[in-house]
This record gives sequence, structure tokens and C-alpha cells, in this order.
Amino acid sequence: MKKGILQVIVVYCVIASLLGACNVTGPNAIRSGRLSYNKAIAETNNQQMLMVLIQNRYVDQANLLAVASVTANVSVTTGAAIQLGFGDTANYTGNLVPFGANAVYEENPTISYVPVGGQQYLHKITSPVPVAAFAQLTSTLADPTYVYNALLSSVNGIYNPDFKFSTADPDPRFNRIVEIMVELTRMHRLHWVEDPQLNGKFSIVINDYSPTYDAEVDELLSLLGLAVPMDRLQTVVMPVSLALSERQSGAIGITTRSVLRMMEILSAAIEIPAEDTRNGTVTDYPSLGLPGEKLLIHYSKARPDHAAIAVQYRDGWFYIDERDQATKQFFRLLELLWSVSIAESTAGAVAPVLTVPVSR
Repeated sequence: MKKGILQVIVVYCVIASLLGACNVTGPNAIRSGRLSYNKAIAETNNQQMLMVLIQNRYVDQANLLAVASVTANVSVTTGAAIQLGFGDTANYTGNLVPFGANAVYEENPTISYVPVGGQQYLHKITSPVPVAAFAQLTSTLADPTYVYNALLSSVNGIYNPDFKFSTADPDPRFNRIVEIMVELTRMHRLHWVEDPQLNGKFSIVINDYSPTYDAEVDELLSLLGLAVPMDRLQTVVMPVSLALSERQSGAIGITTRSVLRMMEILSAAIEIPAEDTRNGTVTDYPSLGLPGEKLLIHYSKARPDHAAIAVQYRDGWFYIDERDQATKQFFRLLELLWSVSIAESTAGAVAPVLTVPVSR
């Protein structure tokens, strides 16, 4: 009878051990793996993009690898040991551990990479940002000012140049247009509306603005070269398209920058060591215009202490200071648009060039 009870206890303990191992494999595997993988991919994406910007400034060959997949094979090995005594209980009571169990958790990830390049990728990064993407970004951010400055090259013939190729002052009308549009957007008076019948066609709609914002709306329309409505209760609808100007048709023509143009702007904002400037190993850029005048990628001989993103290149470190909100915002916007270009150009890749199994 005692022997049967003991066998039942042993079987129960073995089952409990195996169930415990399953609990380790499931939820704990997600807890320990998901955030770690996500953080590693995000950090290396940022570092890779910063490296490409630096290599662009130094006119060095730059390559990109996109993470195609991460497959983590998780295994749990369990073991059990039983020590039983036979005969007179006085010979073993208190001297033996009747049951022992252990579980070994092991994770072996396999990471696959896809090279980024080719005609489709080139087309994506050199094409102007679509009106739809521009409209969505400016409509959803709490402060879209930097999006207007970064992405908008011109609006109805009023230019926002990337670089200063002359000593002429930039057109102050562009700044004022952005100020008014951002203010009206915050006050829920200006909206980007997609035409339900024409996919990808957007209009700027201004409604319920009178009498509080009469002056602002009149000024905005005047700057854009459009007629001011006589009826203050009339909703203002201005179709938007990619064009140099649409004043004659009562609409708005905008030109937007490409991902590659944004890369050029941020590359021009890199702080270059004096020696590299003297020996001519870097590309020389004109002074930056409004989109890049507040941007700066620092250089340091030693590893920086306050870096949001940092990479080591040549004899030093290039980094974005974690306290530099303007550069961080521009880089985040560039990374967002760049990652979309990469994803769309690598979609449906036949096979990854490099698959790396990682073992512990």
C-alpha cells in the first residue's frame, strides 16, 4: 500500500515539473524576448541609418541590410531524480531527498537579413513624399511645424529652400503660412480631407472660423494668392496637388522633398573634424536653409555620454545629442519615411542573402 502511494506521489511530482517547465517556455519567453528583440532592431536600424548619413558625407560606399525575420527556437530540457530507501525506515529516514527536478531553458534565434537596393528602392527614396503621407503626418502630430519645414519645398510658388545658394534672405511668407496653418489645425479649424471618390486626392478645408479667425484666414488666403470669400459662413475648400502652383484654379500646389533629399540635409548637418575638412575627404555643402538650420550631428573623439544615437566611424564618434529635440525630430521623420521605402522595396524578396543562427 505504501509502495503504491509513493509511486503516485512520484508521478504527480514529475507531471508538476513538466507543467512548470511549460510555464517557463510560454509567457516568460515572451517577456524576456519580445522587448529585447524589438529594442535591438530599433537601435541597430537607427545606428545603420546614421552610419549611411556619415558615409554619404565622406563619399564612402554605404550598404543597408533589412531584418527580414527573427525566428527563436525555444526548448526546455527537464530532469528528475528519485532517491528511495528500502528496508527498515530507520536506516534512511531524514537522510535522503525523495524527489528532485530541474528544467533548463534554451533559446536559439535565427536572424535573416535582406539587402536593400535596386531600382525599386532607388525610385522610392528619390520620389517626392506623396500628398497623402504629408497630409496624414501634419494632421495627426501635436506640433506639425517641423513636418511642414522638413517636407515642404514650396507652396503655390513660395519656396522653402534646403540650402542657401545665395546671400538673399529666405522668403518670410513661407514661415507665416506654416504658422497660420498650424494654429488653425490646433484650433480644429483647418483639416486635410481626402476625396472619397478620388483616392489619394486631398483638400485643405477651413470651416467655422468666423469671427475669431477671420484675420488669419484672410491673411493665409492672401499669401497663397487665393480669393477671400465674401461670405464668412462659407467653408473654404482648397484642393491640394503636387504642382509648382495652382493659384489660377483656386487651389494649392505643393512640392515635397524626397527621402534622399532629407538625407542630404542631415548629412550636411554633420560636424566634421578639422583635419578631414582640410584634407578634403568630405563633401562640402552650402549653408543649410530653414529645414536644417537647427540640425546638428556631433563629433567626439571619445564615446559620448548623452547620445540618443551614436556610431563609431574612422577615429571618433558621431552622435545625436539626446537633448537636441530638433535633430531628433528630423531624424525620426526621416527614419519613418526611410523605413517605409525599405519595407516596400524589399517586400516579396525571394530569399535573404544572409541567415545567421545564434546559439548560446
